Amino acid sequence: MAHRHISTRQFFLDLIKEHEPELTFKGRTRADFARWQKSFRAAFLKCLGSLPRRTPLEPEELWSVKEEGMTKIKLFMDTAPWTTLPVILLVPDHKKGEKLPAVVAIHGHGPHGKDPVAGSKMPEHRKDIDYYRYDYGYQMAKRGYVAIVPDMRPFGERSDTMPGEKPIDRRDPCNVHFIKGALLGFNLLAYNLWDLMRCVDYLETLSFVDKNRIGALGLSGGGAHVMHFAALDRRIKATDIICALNSYRAWGIGIDNFCGTQFLPGMFKYGDHAEICGLIAPRALLVEHGGFDYGFPPHASADAVKQVRKIYTAAGVPERFDTEVGYCGHQFMAAKCFDFFDRELRNG
Repeated sequence: MAHRHISTRQFFLDLIKEHEPELTFKGRTRADFARWQKSFRAAFLKCLGSLPRRTPLEPEELWSVKEEGMTKIKLFMDTAPWTTLPVILLVPDHKKGEKLPAVVAIHGHGPHGKDPVAGSKMPEHRKDIDYYRYDYGYQMAKRGYVAIVPDMRPFGERSDTMPGEKPIDRRDPCNVHFIKGALLGFNLLAYNLWDLMRCVDYLETLSFVDKNRIGALGLSGGGAHVMHFAALDRRIKATDIICALNSYRAWGIGIDNFCGTQFLPGMFKYGDHAEICGLIAPRALLVEHGGFDYGFPPHASADAVKQVRKIYTAAGVPERFDTEVGYCGHQFMAAKCFDFFDRELRNG
């Protein structure tokens, strides 16, 4: 009997065995880098697709509380038609007239959204903080950075599990809502990236924020968001991708560990995670990943780091790229992060 190809999963594994993206970076010089980045940015924007229409933000403060050397403010703001973004703004105590650096701190996949990242004291949020070292937005604010921490679709207050919402039973809501967006001609990650850009728009309106010193960081799904966000928005001067840099081959198609908020359709036709990071160059980039983080195969993360380093070297700025490998799993490592942001946003 002839060999037959029945399995759908095996179909994709076979399909990518010989696949090489069309715009994989292979250059060596600054001229090579400049030509490649122009071409790859065009491909990236093509895969990004349509973005929503800009609306007035009309920020509304719901409450504020002073504690731990900062003011914590709950805000709603409108980023697009039919879109209200819940955020926590963490403002360190500062002198009148002082201009502070700022970060956009992005949560990962999970029901609690922004709140653990912003340092919530709720017991269920503290469990995530203890396990993932998840309160990096709060930690940055403790170090003098204004931190804006938004809820991404479909998490936190924007999830389908909040009171009054109908839960999507036994399905990942990321995938369900990704399919809905695809039906209408847009993708979920692109709309989340739009909301993140509107967070920067809001930071730029604040008298105590230095708009030339804004960074971003995120863990896991938040790392996927921050990777694409910094590639898209050149106002982000320093980026920390935490436990997310990998390869579509190993992480997405290889072990099925991704969802509808973590990729742009068609992207692997042109390039991989490393090439997306190449759009951040020559701006500063730190990549963290755990040596035991098997949800993002460590060998593929190591290979991606080598490729990103190759791109930054060709761009003439190898010193703007750094990496940290932790003797740990899927969590924020922190050892290099704070010095990295201080160097790039505070002392640079």
